[in-house]
Amino acid sequence: MKNIILVATLFLSVLSCKAQVIGTLEQFEECSNRPNHDEGCPDLENITYVKDTNNRLNQFVGIWKGTYGGKQYEIKLEKKINSKYFITSKISWDRIIGRMIIKNDLGIIIYNSTNEPDNNISFFGNNFQHRAYEMHFVGNWDCAESGQVFIETRLNNSNEMTLFYARDLDVKLDPAKCPNYSSFVQLLPNNKMTLVKQ
Repeated sequence: MKNIILVATLFLSVLSCKAQVIGTLEQFEECSNRPNHDEGCPDLENITYVKDTNNRLNQFVGIWKGTYGGKQYEIKLEKKINSKYFITSKISWDRIIGRMIIKNDLGIIIYNSTNEPDNNISFFGNNFQHRAYEMHFVGNWDCAESGQVFIETRLNNSNEMTLFYARDLDVKLDPAKCPNYSSFVQLLPNNKMTLVKQ
């Protein structure tokens, strides 16, 4: 009997050491809005899982279509629960990941990420900034196509979503890898575009 109690006690202590400390998307959003957010958020340092407790991410899940600048966009957004996208990350998140098909004005596919595995996705979510959800996108890395994408559903119509892309300014261009850079056209527009849920 003593052996059973000892084993059970050891088992429970191992479980308690590995238990997740849960925070919320709202807590991390509030932290990023603090004037001293660069110094960290000591009240959130022990969190191991950032959870979408209010299901705010659900509004984005689905297939969205739209056109802009002669291109046709089809974006599939999925919600992933308790996921890590970097092996070294200490925190897992509930987040949105995206896959896209983009066609030119002739209907020819110029970009297709529908077969990307979850662990190597090039379009993944970070967190909210007020009503907008911030995601990171990498298209043609050699041509310095990387940046933040902000998506937001409309207040008066949740079946419409705006998308805005802000290219990273600190990405280094290697002209040898992107010889047509002067005529290179980004996949995502720098102006807001509207997508409709299918």
